[in-house]
Amino acid sequence: MQLQGASASSGLLPSGIKRFARHVLMNEGVAEAAVTIVFTDDVGIRSLNARFRDQDRATDVLAFPLHEEDDGRMYLGDVIISLERARSQAPRFGNDPEGELARLLVHGLLHLLGYDHHRPQDGRRMKAAERRGLDGFLPGSLWDAGPLHA
Repeated sequence: MQLQGASASSGLLPSGIKRFARHVLMNEGVAEAAVTIVFTDDVGIRSLNARFRDQDRATDVLAFPLHEEDDGRMYLGDVIISLERARSQAPRFGNDPEGELARLLVHGLLHLLGYDHHRPQDGRRMKAAERRGLDGFLPGSLWDAGPLHA
């Protein structure tokens, strides 16, 4: 598992993020797989959203499934999360910034595993999987989003 944009100045806790992502994947029956998780801001995610989805706006999370072999392990793809968006939209979802980061990480990983939410029944299935994934979230393990890291 690779993390990008998780510098010490961001307040992100790489070992906790990796542990949580592995929990989510294991919960879905994926024991061995590689994933890249990229943390960016609204400008960075807007650029990717415009380039790859023809939507010139910021969003909270993007997932790019690949499902290719990489050194004998399945490479599921990339999840890109806007930390800026996680922080700003957290109250709307009843979360603090770290809880919102956890929700977005689960959401992105589930997209890599083929979950979708375009049809109501698919949305219900994905929402149930999100709840299962979030059961492994331990507050304080992913992001110190306090004032020093604002």
